[in-house]
Amino acid sequence: MTMLKLPVHRIIPFSNVEGMGNRTSIFVQGCNANCLYCHNSETIPATHADARTYTIDELISEIRHNTPFIRGITVSGGEATLYPRSVKALFDEAHTLGLTCYIDTNGFFDSNKIGNLIGATDKFLYDIKGLGTNLGELCFSDTIIPVNRARPIRGEQFVSHNQHVANLHHLLNMDKVEEIRLVYIKGFYDAEEVISTVADVVRDYPHANVFLKIIRVHSRGLTKDRAKILEGRIPSVDDVNKLATFAKSKNIQKVEQIL
Repeated sequence: MTMLKLPVHRIIPFSNVEGMGNRTSIFVQGCNANCLYCHNSETIPATHADARTYTIDELISEIRHNTPFIRGITVSGGEATLYPRSVKALFDEAHTLGLTCYIDTNGFFDSNKIGNLIGATDKFLYDIKGLGTNLGELCFSDTIIPVNRARPIRGEQFVSHNQHVANLHHLLNMDKVEEIRLVYIKGFYDAEEVISTVADVVRDYPHANVFLKIIRVHSRGLTKDRAKILEGRIPSVDDVNKLATFAKSKNIQKVEQIL
């Protein structure tokens, strides 16, 4: 197991916003998206001065210090599904400590290639980035994926067939989703279309105990260039509340607004 490693940007020993209960959150380095509103943009490149490579044993040692006070661990990022073997090995060991294991994901992965990781994951926190070709501009512009790739992968290859919607179906069918998140931003997608699509998907899995979190995009903490792009695209509080009401009208019972 010491041969398996994971690039980590930071570890938050105790967090109550990365899934159910108090959790240790591990933010991996490297992402296959480049969302304009990303507040962890330092985790997008494959390398960063503040990141370091941990062995799985080293990570478990860090987690052990927190076990009296946590319910589980969450691997965020970055994008955890880029490292399926290492994250699965981490989860296998964490489970022996009686901890639940979550992944915070953007949903853009090949479910067939990471089947073992999905099996080892208790719950996913699932971001729906939007729908349609404008999603390429919002989240995949100038995307570089240097993780086991010979060349960059362009956004159109992700968004053209709504891969993230198909993966949501797959995970809900396995009862692997705890929450679905939408960062609400104007001008890149039809928010009601996205909510309707999510409602249609969730309706197919009545056994799934899932809630929808609608997050109002904001520019605090972004670079000046990214903040400028968001000018005029930030919804009002009333906009967010109306979208939440729309979601409930589509029979999504559990809706939370982050304003």
